[in-house]
Amino acid sequence: MRPSPTAQSEAKQRAAVLAFNTRLRSCRLCHRAGYLVEAASVPIARDPEPGAPVPRILLIGQAPGLRANLENVPFAGAAGEKLRLWFELGGIPREDFWRKIHFSAVTRCYPGRLPGARGDRVPSPAEQALCRPWLDDQFTVLKPAVVLLVGLLAIRTFLGRVPSLTAVVGTATFRDGVRYLPLPHPSGVSRWLNEAENVAAVGRAMGRLRS
Repeated sequence: MRPSPTAQSEAKQRAAVLAFNTRLRSCRLCHRAGYLVEAASVPIARDPEPGAPVPRILLIGQAPGLRANLENVPFAGAAGEKLRLWFELGGIPREDFWRKIHFSAVTRCYPGRLPGARGDRVPSPAEQALCRPWLDDQFTVLKPAVVLLVGLLAIRTFLGRVPSLTAVVGTATFRDGVRYLPLPHPSGVSRWLNEAENVAAVGRAMGRLRS
């Protein structure tokens, strides 16, 4: 029995994602330019779950964290657990966390710690420019219907110079058939989520994801 046209299309797209991830993992542009040390950071790319359709929801963060770099799994730590709690409000059960969402970032390598601070270093404009073609190609391969922009760097990369998280979290922007939903970064370092009205804004964003 021949596969249905839908199954053939899904298989073709899955093969395209796997090929894209293979190319991405071989990228060393930032290492050759002297921005990163290869022993400490290489591009992260998570393949789709075996046999599952390619997700139509794309999440874009700033860059992988240290634990993600070590385990080759984005949002592997406490921040990922907070995301799972959020997405349950958005109608995505935690067991579907990896099946329903494809994870990406403005830059795909761990940038290292910010000297003298608890958080990670923000990738430089030069690093962002080197990595941007990968992000553009990923849109072509995935054809996402929803894009979750996590953190101000990802938000500003796609929505322009928004003044603050408060101005955009809980809103939606439609462009070229894609719905963009801004979110704060779920890191415990962030104090933005300490305010009740900001937590409520995340709830509104998840309501938009569910609808």
